[in-house]
Amino acid sequence: MEGGLTLFPNAQPVNVELVAQLLLLRRLWQLSFMFALLPLLLGLFVLSAQPDPIAFGLFIGGGWAMLSRILPEQALELPAGPYSMTLIGEVDQIRRADSDCCDSPDIRWEVTAIRCRSCRSVHLTQARPDLGRSRTDGLVGTVRLLILDGHPLLSELES
Repeated sequence: MEGGLTLFPNAQPVNVELVAQLLLLRRLWQLSFMFALLPLLLGLFVLSAQPDPIAFGLFIGGGWAMLSRILPEQALELPAGPYSMTLIGEVDQIRRADSDCCDSPDIRWEVTAIRCRSCRSVHLTQARPDLGRSRTDGLVGTVRLLILDGHPLLSELES
């Protein structure tokens, strides 16, 4: 899943591999509710036969996972998740554009924004979501990833 991406804590260059990874992660995020359907249905099936705490846990866990994917984050909006098509389109547009911010532009997606590494000019003030790279921060990073559900750790910069 990491085809052509830099190692985890480093800033990611804005290139074709990044856009492809964002599209892949968007598809996986959208399909993840299907994985929650299995424990939900299994728990419901077992609960219909006999009350069992494990089945109740499967039912509640699967239902919670499905609700987190279905319910919108803000009113009157479809859930887009951390990888919206608007964001992917903006990243692709930055990748395609001829950057004239400095003599040797090196556009990278840092933690808080997409910036030129040479002159530090900001191209997009969007915090970087999880890109599916292998993590080096062990159990703490895994727990943080599960809690944040792919969303960025930091919110957007205030303009």
